[in-house]
Amino acid sequence: MNRPTRREFLKLVGAGAAWMMLGGCAQPPGQVTPTPTTPTAPKVTKELKVGVISFRAGPAAVFGEPFHNTADYLAEKFNAAGGIAGAKIKVVHEDQGSSPSETVEKAKKLCLQDKVDAITGIPGTNHSLAVAPVCDENNTFYLQCQARAEYGTWKDPEDPSKGIMDWVFHTGNSTASHGIQAAYMVKELFPEVETIAQIHQDYAYGYDNYDYFTSAVKKLKPDAELLDPLYPKIFAPDYTPYITELVEMKPDFIFTSLWGTDFTRFVDQLIPYGLLKGTGGNTILCGYWDFYPSIKREIPVYGHPQQTNQGLIDYAEYREIIAWHFTTYGWAQTGGISDAITAFYTLKAAVEKAYEEKGEFPTRDEIRDAMERLDKIPSPFGEGTMRGEDHRVLWPVECGVCAKDTLGYYGGVEIAYIIDPNNKLILPPEKHEPPAFMKGTDWVATW
Repeated sequence: MNRPTRREFLKLVGAGAAWMMLGGCAQPPGQVTPTPTTPTAPKVTKELKVGVISFRAGPAAVFGEPFHNTADYLAEKFNAAGGIAGAKIKVVHEDQGSSPSETVEKAKKLCLQDKVDAITGIPGTNHSLAVAPVCDENNTFYLQCQARAEYGTWKDPEDPSKGIMDWVFHTGNSTASHGIQAAYMVKELFPEVETIAQIHQDYAYGYDNYDYFTSAVKKLKPDAELLDPLYPKIFAPDYTPYITELVEMKPDFIFTSLWGTDFTRFVDQLIPYGLLKGTGGNTILCGYWDFYPSIKREIPVYGHPQQTNQGLIDYAEYREIIAWHFTTYGWAQTGGISDAITAFYTLKAAVEKAYEEKGEFPTRDEIRDAMERLDKIPSPFGEGTMRGEDHRVLWPVECGVCAKDTLGYYGGVEIAYIIDPNNKLILPPEKHEPPAFMKGTDWVATW
């Protein structure tokens, strides 16, 4: 499903239209256009405004606050180095609304009053899908990274043939990636598993995780018994009824997409029952361990699907950012931190590419075209790859069993965890991300 960029479209329109837009300033016959030279490093004369919407209070703040904090950190870092192609970065913060309609109002304010160039953050599939068309209508970048739906850039989530939104890009990995990673872990790292339970939040992200994980496990480990899933309400205070069912099921493996304090509350309530490995039982729990250090707790969790490359400890610059957050705030949640990195470095790469091509600071349209045509996106944890046809940045992931950092990879900060080097998988994008314009379940069905 190839689509011309705006630049290619303008070429097709013809020189006459371009001449009219330029006010008739045609080049005299016979004059040779000078060959553009490589632009020199610009002075900071412009400003790029980035609106950050993510939770700053309530159960999801453990995910949102590190995103806000890292956005400020990266802006300061870029500005200290002269900005992005000479533009100073200004971050405008908004606390996410409790409902999609409230979050939409925050996005409208950023677009129309603050006149930001880009909006990013926004966990929650329903919030993200509601904000995307608002940004698209206002020619404002929406850099999705905290909501995971792989169909988030599509004009119609149910019909990819309608194409994608011009200004919506997805910079992190997808829900399909998370479920498929967990399925690979069952096959490769926990071959002894025979019965599998699942517990997910009662909304789109939870249902998607169930669908992707279930379809992948049926392909990768067809003999495993899949028990009926459990769906507590998001931000439920009491998981006792669900825990009682899990104890009766006695599964070998539990996959959960619970996040934020939903995850830590569920695990805290589950621990006294002695079901999990590490708490007296034999059940492996696969979930988002990075929420446990956020509340300064040890982790009774084994498997973990990763956002982007956050599990890789080989990158010194990434380790420095995690250590900075620990040192500054006393805790760190690596998912929120890595999400901010994907958005800001994607924007940085696009602005720099457009500047290099033009020789001066580009327009927002030119930045958009450059973003769509990006190849590799350098970041503190390696390189992502832009898939321009559906506006997705793809990342390799490292997933596996988490272990306490006893080797000081993060500078000896308290309660830091890594993926056990002896018990992990490294998956390239083609192993865990569906092709363009395919949902995860449709892709897995072709395996």
